Amino acid sequence: MNTSQALHLALPQFQSFSILLVRIAGMISVFPILNTLTIPMPVKAGLVTMLGLVLAPIIHLPAFPNDPVLVVAGIGSEFLIGLTIGLAVRLLFSGFQVAGELVGTQMGFSAIQMFDPMSHQNAPIIAQFQLTLGSLVFLSLNAHLMVVHAIGMSYEFVPPFGAKLSDGIATDIIHLAQNMLGVALKMAAPVFATLLIVNTVLAILGRAVPQMNVFVLSFPITIGAGLLAMSLAMPFTLSLFEKEFENLVETILSLLKGLGHG
Repeated sequence: MNTSQALHLALPQFQSFSILLVRIAGMISVFPILNTLTIPMPVKAGLVTMLGLVLAPIIHLPAFPNDPVLVVAGIGSEFLIGLTIGLAVRLLFSGFQVAGELVGTQMGFSAIQMFDPMSHQNAPIIAQFQLTLGSLVFLSLNAHLMVVHAIGMSYEFVPPFGAKLSDGIATDIIHLAQNMLGVALKMAAPVFATLLIVNTVLAILGRAVPQMNVFVLSFPITIGAGLLAMSLAMPFTLSLFEKEFENLVETILSLLKGLGHG
């Protein structure tokens, strides 16, 4: 067998394999833990290739279309499916970050910004803490393996080049955004309740004892009370993380059903 014959046999296999890589690359591009500037691009490309090699034997990949228009449209749809999987995870982590921003603002940390090496931007310190904590819980529960499983399951709902937009996909995305805000409020509720009581007591003291500089005194008390409330609410926060991560695969599959039955 000469080189041209070998290339003629290997090219269809490589083209089919590239279809799988596009879907995985779409997910990795927005995945919250991996979508950082601190992880080099070759590492991300290697991860995409490794996941493709793991999933290729168990997924039936179609032949590459001959029509260039179908090829471009199909690659775009495959990337969209990967983005959908990554979007579900990213919105959940955004809820953790929003909760940290709300808590940090109430505690008086709004003026304190910490440089985030992942995004190369200034970010609230409490939001970074919540995001890091959520990432650690995510990895400790092997939830990343569930996301890989969701990629494999996605081919049962949406075959390669078979994505279709449905009327329900917009509703599912809105529900994801609603869930993000709901998670943020649940995480911030204990601190909000605690600081409401603290601020009420400080307001009463300010009226009862005018000589007391309540404004200066409120900063350490508010920060201390907020940190104490976060510490006491940590078991609730961890259980909330676990519950949301368990429901993550169902959320992803619901989105994929909307793409597959458009």
